[in-house]
Amino acid sequence: MKPPFKLGIVGCGGMGNAHVQTALRDPSFKLTAVCDVNPAAFAGIPDDVPRYQEAAEMFRKEKLDIATLVLPNYLYEPTVALAAKHGVNVLCEKPLGQNLASCRRILESARENGVRGWVSSQRKYLPHFLAAREKLASLSIDFINVIFTYYWGQAFSGMGWRGDLHKSGGIAVIDSGWHVFDALFWLMGNPSTVFAQLSPSRTSPEIDEKAVIQLRYPSGALANLTIGYTVPQNTFEFLFTDQDKAVVITYESMRYFEGGKLVETNEPKGKFEVMDSMYSELSKALGDPAAAPYITTFQQAESIMSVIDACYRSATSGQLVKLEG
Repeated sequence: MKPPFKLGIVGCGGMGNAHVQTALRDPSFKLTAVCDVNPAAFAGIPDDVPRYQEAAEMFRKEKLDIATLVLPNYLYEPTVALAAKHGVNVLCEKPLGQNLASCRRILESARENGVRGWVSSQRKYLPHFLAAREKLASLSIDFINVIFTYYWGQAFSGMGWRGDLHKSGGIAVIDSGWHVFDALFWLMGNPSTVFAQLSPSRTSPEIDEKAVIQLRYPSGALANLTIGYTVPQNTFEFLFTDQDKAVVITYESMRYFEGGKLVETNEPKGKFEVMDSMYSELSKALGDPAAAPYITTFQQAESIMSVIDACYRSATSGQLVKLEG
């Protein structure tokens, strides 16, 4: 398979529009068709790009190499199955399904039909994240502290489909938490044990709105995670320590300390399009999977979802959960 890759996008509003605009900028992709149940979502899409309101019709009529899916969690499983049936590779927005069982069925449908899949994750393509990963590879991490909060004001009046546990699977851990667990998997691999406590949403009591999670890694490193979905300040901070050494990653920078003193800073200057970097990595993956080490594959997404599943099981049982392997 060689570029330009014929791309279809299902779900063109909101984050889907960011995928549309990125695809239009990238010469490795030809935006071949778009699909959304709401025609208003097609604003800004070139007139010569065919538009559909049903994914099944788009997959049936268009010859696509890959489809980007930007959908509610519960729609990934049937839509990936549709794409796979027509031999179309897929890039899904996170999370991959609404629980581990759904994620595994998605993975199986891709395997059965011989297609490949990836899950969108943007921040790890930032230059200071790449610098942090290189720095961490030289350290022996003993402690990790993460604070990740996101403010979604709509949650106070109603969560829509996200407030339905069977459709979303949750919020704080599976949705906001995906950013945390994907980054930690990329930087540290998977933990060996998980202990979680969750705080429910007042408007949708079945849904986790905030979470405090402890992880232990096979190396012995201990991690403490604080995740919130309706905290009125967006915070993204990862702290990794190796005795007197420390790496701190935020939205804006990577800082490296030794003996309590700042010795290195990486702060990207100017505008950096993380979506462009992700699609560049996706293009590499379509041509040669070995040439794209950063993008999250379906197989890696299953590992990430296994940690998310362990968080929910731990919170339900009140017990520490051990992960297999």
